[in-house]
Amino acid sequence: MPGLIPGLLGGFFPPLPEPLDEVEPGRVGVVRGRVVPRDLVKSPLSGVDCVYYRYTVEEWRRSSTGALGGDGFWQIADRDEAIVEFYLHDADRRAVVSPYFARVEPRRGILPRRVEIGMRDRRANELVIAPGDTIEVVGEVDRVDDLFDDGRDYRGWVSRLCLRAPAGRPLLVRIVQTA
Repeated sequence: MPGLIPGLLGGFFPPLPEPLDEVEPGRVGVVRGRVVPRDLVKSPLSGVDCVYYRYTVEEWRRSSTGALGGDGFWQIADRDEAIVEFYLHDADRRAVVSPYFARVEPRRGILPRRVEIGMRDRRANELVIAPGDTIEVVGEVDRVDDLFDDGRDYRGWVSRLCLRAPAGRPLLVRIVQTA
């Protein structure tokens, strides 16, 4: 576990992303690239094909203590989140992103989008990572055999870099730009 000062400095001055051809297996690295689907999931709220979704549905509840009829609050009625394996593509290289124990967060300026659900007393928003989006991944770099990569040549090398959660910490996926 990092100390207080390195933790604060890391929050204010995060490490810069490295190209995939420069990261070394066996250490934690920061890599930026485009999302290439290995598998897709459909967001149940909007029906968008993506590799990650998180949505929240809120319902308006009237306050029982308010004298006027307009007093109330929004209460969470439903929420869900899902992520699947995908590739991070940087220039001419790909790495598998293993989403086990992943934490997804948008960069400043990337906001969940409002989704219309056709009810006045309900509102919803969702955040998705779709093919073509630009992300940063902070994770442990490893090598894996990727037999299911349809983007490699017939006789291409099956070994590929893999980004996974470091021991005791989540894999951090930051949404940098949506396509």
